[in-house]
Amino acid sequence: MKSKWFAFGCLTSFLIVVLIIFLSLSGLNKIGKEFTGSKQFSRVNDNSFLHIALNGSIVAYNEYEEGYFNSSETSVHDLVNKITVAAKDEKISGILLEPNFISAGYADLHELMNALEAFRATGKQVITYLDFAMNKDYFLASVSDKIYLNPSASAGIVLTGVGGNVLFYKDLFDKIGIDVTVLSAGKYKGAGETYSRSSFSNPVKQNISKLYDSIYNSVLENIARNRELNKSEIKHIFEQRDQLFINHNAALDYKLVDELFYRDDVIKKYFLKNKLVDYKKYNATLNPVSAYKIAVVYAQGTIAPNMNIPSANNLSAEKLNSVLEDLRLDNSVKAIVLRVNSPGGSALISENITQKISQVKEQKPVIVSMGNVAASGGYYISSLADHIFVDPFTITGSIGVVAMFPNVEGLSDKLGINSEDIGKGKYVHAFDFYKKPSNSDIAAMNKSLQETYLEFKERVSFGRSMSLQEVEQVAQGQVWSSFDAVANGLADEIGILGDAIRKAAELSGTASYQVSYFPKKKSMLQELLKKGFDLDVATKLLESELPEEFRINETKDLLIGIKNHPVQTLMPFRLQP
Repeated sequence: MKSKWFAFGCLTSFLIVVLIIFLSLSGLNKIGKEFTGSKQFSRVNDNSFLHIALNGSIVAYNEYEEGYFNSSETSVHDLVNKITVAAKDEKISGILLEPNFISAGYADLHELMNALEAFRATGKQVITYLDFAMNKDYFLASVSDKIYLNPSASAGIVLTGVGGNVLFYKDLFDKIGIDVTVLSAGKYKGAGETYSRSSFSNPVKQNISKLYDSIYNSVLENIARNRELNKSEIKHIFEQRDQLFINHNAALDYKLVDELFYRDDVIKKYFLKNKLVDYKKYNATLNPVSAYKIAVVYAQGTIAPNMNIPSANNLSAEKLNSVLEDLRLDNSVKAIVLRVNSPGGSALISENITQKISQVKEQKPVIVSMGNVAASGGYYISSLADHIFVDPFTITGSIGVVAMFPNVEGLSDKLGINSEDIGKGKYVHAFDFYKKPSNSDIAAMNKSLQETYLEFKERVSFGRSMSLQEVEQVAQGQVWSSFDAVANGLADEIGILGDAIRKAAELSGTASYQVSYFPKKKSMLQELLKKGFDLDVATKLLESELPEEFRINETKDLLIGIKNHPVQTLMPFRLQP
């Protein structure tokens, strides 16, 4: 039997080695093609249409090359770039848009919508074909010159509204013997309620409700403007219609679509056979226009320690500060635009990033452009910027601090595991995973929490030229819509990424410039080489996770994060704009 297991182990090791070699050779082959310029692009004929068929997740920026890790996800950055180039391409006369169950934040979709509007402003047309469209599919489609819907009764548009759900784990934790002690600075700071309560506290619920009201209102206004309808007409469709699926004649009656066509008929109508250019294969290379640069740095993901495993969802000081330091020292870079899309995370790492931004500001302007979410730690790292832009759909604020101390004392009892205290020092067991924190532990931690909260407010006070009393009025963990953030002084104006880039050029006095984006894209091979062919990196490719709907992996990651960084500047719940 032992020999069988030994043989199995040898075979497994061999397969892992073969996998690493295969992936490495694949990366080498890809890099070789890039250096030889042999990357394949589609040929573009006269009167072609850029074909943008979107499905699944759309991220703000993907720092990995196509084919590696989560690089199959479409990025708004790449899409906007290709639409911008296509607008100037004489051989491209239009865009065929086909959104289908896309998943993205409204701020990201708004960036994409603005790029499509700019494309239309050149005299070229955008047409959309829909088989079945959900909220965000239709939101994006509404910008089109013409919307065509499949006439089948099984096709249609489903407009449900704006909102989400929050999972509370306290009852589950109680059953299995896990307890999470939560301390908060700010009565609206509900980040720990997911683990310490079975439902929302009233202040947090009211705050989030107000936030969603603002986002819902912006969705209605955008669709109404794009379709040249009254906002009340769109609101009626969302709130008063009888049918769930808006199909064929109902879609026409509501003026949500222009005509009922099958896809083949749309292709014939616009003479698109053999003239559709897949956006993924469209060459959108831009030639530098100046020696001077405005650097756009994407700061996205949860603020946490460096994971030592490639992840676009992890924002560490090591990762971001390295980029910022290089740009600080680069004399060709005249200003930096920080595109923030983060719900926050570790208070300590947020502070470390903020200190680096302060150093950069001594030499060149730093402008913040907020994406879907720039709250708590995401706002912390934005607070010192020379100018802050918020998208109409940005969620921001959440100035507050939370500390969480998980323990498995109850679970240990159930399993018959006994933990016996031994050691010297008043707080020797303060972070003991097998014991509930003592009253003295909690009192001491609460003191540190209040000091961290004060430090957070001081950063905001300095960066936004507000008194501490004024900051306290808009802090306490409250989340704000973009419009409220501008009104209460937490942001300067409503605008998209392009507005922030123009402001950066203005503040730096740069008339002619090119825009460079960071972190620079890299391949899997580059990551493996950087990590010394770490097996953790290779096995990440094979990692299977539990269904996203349960968000267990999110909980697991948080518990791991707070084990070493218990003080968090984190968003209350997982809010998706």
